[in-house]
Amino acid sequence: MTKDLTKGKPFWLILSFTLPVLIGNIFQQLYNMADTFIVGHTVSSDAMAGVGSTGSVSFLILGFASGLTSGFAVRTSQRFGAGDGEGVRRSVAASMELSVLLALLLMAVAMPLTGPLLRLMQTPDKYFGYAYWYLFVCFGGIGAIVLYNIAAATLRAVGDTRTPLVILVASALLNVGLDLLFIVVFGMRYTGAAAATVLSQFLAGGGGLVYMFRAYPALRPRRADWGSSVRLWGGHVALGLPMALQFSITAIGVMVQQAALN
Repeated sequence: MTKDLTKGKPFWLILSFTLPVLIGNIFQQLYNMADTFIVGHTVSSDAMAGVGSTGSVSFLILGFASGLTSGFAVRTSQRFGAGDGEGVRRSVAASMELSVLLALLLMAVAMPLTGPLLRLMQTPDKYFGYAYWYLFVCFGGIGAIVLYNIAAATLRAVGDTRTPLVILVASALLNVGLDLLFIVVFGMRYTGAAAATVLSQFLAGGGGLVYMFRAYPALRPRRADWGSSVRLWGGHVALGLPMALQFSITAIGVMVQQAALN
């Protein structure tokens, strides 16, 4: 059931909407923290340092994807607020199409740039291999992260911020379990931590998408809604790009600081 944010006291409406988002952002940080902690206690301190040094580079790419998909959902929210059912479906379809292109583009750019970015940050040689292969696997699974982000953003567009939080908390806990399974049981070491992150995000995204279409039939695109026009795509990108750049600029600042520390 969608939530009408135009009725009721604004303070409580805003608080009830933003609090789950705030908590979700905190849990989102647990992925890298959990990976770093578990790798440090099961592999080596050098591996822990290598994985821990990837946070800013990871945020540069994944934060860009998160900002862009959030912007896509703004258009969906506008159509939903206007009571335009067809516009909502077409917006969701356009968001899905753009998310596929986004995942392919980011994967094609991020994976080859993994090494140069780490060199640019002056990552010490003793940690470079750990950081490189952890990031390389994570960037290879960018599609899974984009999938969760677009599902969560679309749910928030219709006023549902609790479901993305529940899914994210479950995914963060699953990531811890998969870390231990892949590293300790399967012996995948630090790359197992990256694989656990990708798999848990994929399951979160798939679960979010299934729930979204079942709980909110109004969001389910019809056949005629696919194949969006360039104008519709452009409107989504125009809203998403500033948000994506905002995330990326923050990450660049952290990378500069990390390079100085290195």
